[in-house]
Amino acid sequence: MAATYRWEGEAGTWRALPYLEKAEALIEENPSTPARLRATAALLRSMNERSRGDLDAAFDYAERTLGILSSAHSEVRDRLDLRSAALLKRGTIRMLRGEFHQARLDLEQGLRDADSDLTPRKRVEALGFLTMVEFFTGSIPDAVRVLRAARPIADRMPGGLWSAPLEIAELLIAAERGELARHAATLDRLATDVEGSEFEFLAQHLRILLAEELGDLDGRFDIVRRMRTLERQGAGAELLRLLRTGDRAAALLDSGDLTRANIVLRGDHDPGHLICMAALRARAALAIGDARGAIVETRSCVLDEDHPTRSLLASAAVEAEARVALGDLGSADATFRHLLRECATGGTFRVFRTIPGRVLARLVARADGRTDLTTAERAVLDVLAASLDAPEPDRSAAVALTPREHVVLARLAAGESPRAIAHALHVSLNTVKSQLRSAYRKLGATSKAGAVERAQSLGLLTA
Repeated sequence: MAATYRWEGEAGTWRALPYLEKAEALIEENPSTPARLRATAALLRSMNERSRGDLDAAFDYAERTLGILSSAHSEVRDRLDLRSAALLKRGTIRMLRGEFHQARLDLEQGLRDADSDLTPRKRVEALGFLTMVEFFTGSIPDAVRVLRAARPIADRMPGGLWSAPLEIAELLIAAERGELARHAATLDRLATDVEGSEFEFLAQHLRILLAEELGDLDGRFDIVRRMRTLERQGAGAELLRLLRTGDRAAALLDSGDLTRANIVLRGDHDPGHLICMAALRARAALAIGDARGAIVETRSCVLDEDHPTRSLLASAAVEAEARVALGDLGSADATFRHLLRECATGGTFRVFRTIPGRVLARLVARADGRTDLTTAERAVLDVLAASLDAPEPDRSAAVALTPREHVVLARLAAGESPRAIAHALHVSLNTVKSQLRSAYRKLGATSKAGAVERAQSLGLLTA
C-alpha cells in the first residue's frame, strides 16, 4: 500500500507514512520476517524520508537496507535486485546531500547491477540524478552524454515526479548555455509539479538563474528567501545550502553590496567547489579594484585539476578580467583562449556574462586577430562579437520601469492572469497588482492592452 503512493509527490508521502509505520510494527512483532520484506520496508521508508526532505534519515534507512541484504540470512536473488535498488536510492540521497563522487559510484553500480530488471521509471530517475552529478562535478559534455541515454526512455512515457531530475538537469544545461529564458514555460510547469517535494529547491535555483538571465535582481532575492525557508524545513540537504549561499552571494555582488557579499562568502565552506566561493570572492576583489587579490583567490582553483569544469571556467573568467586590469595582456589572451575552447566543447556561454562588457569587448577584439583558433572557437567568438555589437532597444521613455515590473508586465502580455503571475513568482496577488499599477502609470496607460502596446513600441516586449 505504501509503495502505491511513491510517485504522488508531497501528498503521497504523507499518505504512505501510516502504512509504513504499520508494516514496521508488524516486522518488529515477527522476528522471523523474511529478509526481503524487512529490506523492502526499510527501502520504502528511505524513499519516504527523502520525499519529506529528511535526507539524514533517508540515508540511514538506505544503509539499513544494504545491511539487511548483506547478512547471511538474505537470499541471493534479493541481493541482486533489491541491492541495486538500494544503491540507486542511496546514490540519489548522496547527490542531494552534496556527496557527488560517492553518489556517482552508487548510481553507476546500481544501474549496472540492475541491468534489464530496472523499470523504465526507476531508470529515468536514476539517469536524471546521474546527469545532475555530471553537471555539478564534471562537464556539460559528460552531462549531455548521460542525458541522451535517458531522454528516449522518458519520451515513451507520460511525465511524472520520477522524470523531475531529468528535466531539472536539462534546464541546468540550458542555463549554462544562456538559453533558459526560452524554456520559461517549462520551468513554470516544473516548479508547480515539484512543489513540496525534495526537488523544489532545485526548481527554485533554476528560477534564480532565469531571473539572472532576465536581469531581475529583486526576483533573485525573493527566491533566495524562499530557499532559506526550504532549508529550515529539511535535514541534510547540503546541496540546497550550497546553492542558496552561492545564489545569495552572487545577487549581493550584482547589487553592489560588497560588504554583505564578503560576509556570506567568508563565512561559508564549499570543499567541492560546487559554487566556487573563491571565484565569487575574486569578483568581490575586482569590484574594489584589487586585481592582484582576485588572482590570489582563484590561483588554487586554476591549478587544481579535480575542480568541476564549471568552477574552473568561473575562475578563468575572473582571472582574464584581472589580467587585463593589470596590463598582463598575454596571460589574459591565454586565459580567454581557454574559455573559448571550453565553450566550444560544451556550449557554455553563461560564464561570459560575468565579464564586464568593456573588458569582454577588448578580449574579443584581441582574440579576433588570432590565426590559430579552431572553427568551433571562431564560431563562439563570432557569437560573442555579435552580442556585443547588438544595438540596445530604445528604452528612454520607460525611465523608471523596474526589473520586477518588466517581468510582471511580460507575463501579463503572454496571457497569464495576475493570480497566476503571483503564484509563479511566489508573491501575493496584491504585490503583483501594485507592480502592474506602477508599470501602467510609468507607461502612461490605463489598461492592460494600452500598457502592452506601449511597452512593445518601446522595445520592452516582443510584439
